[in-house]
Formats: sequence, C-alpha cells, structure tokens
Amino acid sequence: MKIKLSFVSNSSSTSFIVIKKDNLKTWLPCLENNVLVVDSSFGTTEFGWGPAVIDDIESKIIFSYLQTLYSENNEHKQLLDNLLKDYGNIDRIIWKIKNDHNSDYDYPHVGYIDHESQYPNNSQMFLNKEALRDFIFGKNSYIYLDNDNY
Repeated sequence: MKIKLSFVSNSSSTSFIVIKKDNLKTWLPCLENNVLVVDSSFGTTEFGWGPAVIDDIESKIIFSYLQTLYSENNEHKQLLDNLLKDYGNIDRIIWKIKNDHNSDYDYPHVGYIDHESQYPNNSQMFLNKEALRDFIFGKNSYIYLDNDNY
C-alpha cells in the first residue's frame, strides 16, 4: 500500500527527492572554453511517472533547472548557476531546455516534471547553497518517480 503524505489528489503519480548529506561525487563536465551547454543530450529531461530512481548529476541539474522555471524565482536560478560555476569551474552556462512538453513538439530540448513533483513540491533543494549542492552532487541523493498504474 502507498501512503501519500503531501497534497492528495486523484493522481496516480508519486515522486520525491532525497537529499543526503554525505560524500560528494566528483564532477568533470564536458566544457568548451569553460562554457557548459545544457540541452537534451546532457541528461534526463522527462521526470514523469516512473518507476525510476534518477541519481546522475546531469539529470539532477536539469531537474533543478526545470524547478527554477516552474517557480519563476530568479533567486533559485541564480543559486543554481552560482553553484555550478563554482563546483565545475564554469564561466558561463547556456540553458537550452524549456519546461513545457505539450506546447511545442518542434522544440528540440523540452523538459517536463510531473505535476506531483513541480515546485513548490521538492523545493527543499533551494533552502541554501549547501542543500542544492548535496542534492545535485551527493552520492546518495536522488529523484524517485513512481505511480500506481502497474
């Protein structure tokens, strides 16, 4: 049996993030002239039903970025940008992902977070720079996606 502890709806999807304060992964991003390009080839861009456990750094970066788009909070976006620049020795980040998978299928870099996971859900990652760092680079931090349709 599954028990939902957040807002309950008729949705069958369940998702959450786990942030563990533990050892951090080393990250050596693929850069050209210290510029990081984040597009659909970078990592997972669809965070829907699952079931899935997503724990790679690149996909957690995309998930965090999509959350900044859903929240429309520039401080969250700035926190993410600053963390990546500091951690990855990056001078500039080019974001090539938009957040609406239904509006324009011709756009090549589309991302999506299921309604049960969209901001303000999972906003704990933006509490401070350490929380965001632990979520993205933590060895045991992950995104969990599931549903009860199987």
